[in-house]
Amino acid sequence: MSQARIPGPDAPATSGTPARFRLIATDLDGTFLAPDQQLHPACVSAVRQAASRGAQVVFATGRPRRWTVVLEPLLDISYTLIASNGAVVVDPHARRVLDFHALGPDQALGFAADLAELVPDVCFAVEYALDGWGADTMFAGHETAERPDHVDTLSSLVHIGPVVKLIALSPSTPTESLARACRQASDGRVNPTFSFARSAGFVECSAPGVSKASALSAILDEQAVTPDEAMAFGDMPNDLEMLALVGHPYVMANSHASVLESGYPVAGSNAEGGVGAVIARELGLDQG
Repeated sequence: MSQARIPGPDAPATSGTPARFRLIATDLDGTFLAPDQQLHPACVSAVRQAASRGAQVVFATGRPRRWTVVLEPLLDISYTLIASNGAVVVDPHARRVLDFHALGPDQALGFAADLAELVPDVCFAVEYALDGWGADTMFAGHETAERPDHVDTLSSLVHIGPVVKLIALSPSTPTESLARACRQASDGRVNPTFSFARSAGFVECSAPGVSKASALSAILDEQAVTPDEAMAFGDMPNDLEMLALVGHPYVMANSHASVLESGYPVAGSNAEGGVGAVIARELGLDQG
């Protein structure tokens, strides 16, 4: 099967008309990316044109920064990367972490102990602020797609480096149920959310108050952009706070039910390049 061409830097230039929106923030998986987790040409074309008109582009993802190489074809435009659900902000051009918010070891361990009382087969992994990740033995045996940099007990893992995300996994508990248990066990020590749902529950926990929205809010303040000058796109519960922050939120047709229930306008599906279509329509861009 032939693959659609990704528009490059030589894509047709737009007029010099300033963008109607000064900032565009979008999630990656299920939103900006196509179902094959690759760049969608319509979305690429739209953000290229928007950036050329002066709009600031922000990619906000639950992925750790090492999983964002898919964005490298866009390094010729200026954008900011929010990774690990808002816990890490990256300058992708300098390949440098600009800011991060870590969980305290006592917070993580106390929460994990209480969650284990509710979900006996829960296991854990951690993402570090600057590089790498670690997992306990059970987690490492269950999730084999990527080898951890460290395999040890959680009590050891949390002292290796600043932990920006604590991941809870339960082979027997679906994601939505595990998320409820995480909220029950949290007691204000972590901010649990999830970016995909499956039968072996997988919940991502950040420090209290840390989310895509908190990171985006700081960017809006720094750039003196008002919420009404910003649009955002998302499809999962970890996007809801970000969507509530901006004046022009959009959800995907393929969103999780809880996101569709928010009542925000639907952008279309990620398969059809819904993000790109909305940006092009709202900014009056060339869709050809």
